[in-house]
Amino acid sequence: MLFGEYDHQVDAKNRIRIPVKLKSELGSNYVFMKGAAKCISVYPASKVDELVSSLSGISTFDAEAQKSFAEFMASFYPGDEDGQGRVVIPEKLREYAGIDKEVVTIGMVNHVDIYSKEERERIKNEMSYQDRISLLKDRTK
Repeated sequence: MLFGEYDHQVDAKNRIRIPVKLKSELGSNYVFMKGAAKCISVYPASKVDELVSSLSGISTFDAEAQKSFAEFMASFYPGDEDGQGRVVIPEKLREYAGIDKEVVTIGMVNHVDIYSKEERERIKNEMSYQDRISLLKDRTK
């Protein structure tokens, strides 16, 4: 299970290292994509296959759904590490997430989310922890 919050930086070549505690669970074959929030989500390749399969029932003749599916699929990038375990964050994803130098990586059970430090601080300040827990309680069965 992926969990925890880690602060780190993007280097001059726009590379990061996935924190070791997350990397061991994430594995070596992973995919970057736009997250639902203003972040980058990183999924093990096997989970991406499951995610895409769950959307495979979209009709080829549903033009609007196909446009959304194309946008979703276009946001995927392979997590290709160099020999020292660093991976370049694709420019389009950095722009989407507003990432410059400082990032916060969060384990999210089956994937990792990477936020700009500013976005993470904004999220933490918009609602108290107690209110967040209450929201989760209200939205679970």
